[in-house]
Amino acid sequence: MRIAAALAVAACLLMAGCGDKDQDTGSGRGTGCPIPVHYDKATLDKVQAALDKLPRDSVLRQVMSDYEQERDDLRFCR
Repeated sequence: MRIAAALAVAACLLMAGCGDKDQDTGSGRGTGCPIPVHYDKATLDKVQAALDKLPRDSVLRQVMSDYEQERDDLRFCR
């Protein structure tokens, strides 16, 4: 259950990083687009293993899916 709680906290913190799109994020780009955190393969494998342990109807599965979609959308933020 600690893994599920940690994933929930991590997902909330990461999603909270998307603020006002008109403000600079400190990236020096001045675009207002947040820069996604890079995760190495080992970390992504751990995340997937933790997700696989969750019940199929877990709300965390949906939250992580939403977060993955938001990260994908960041590729088009300018």
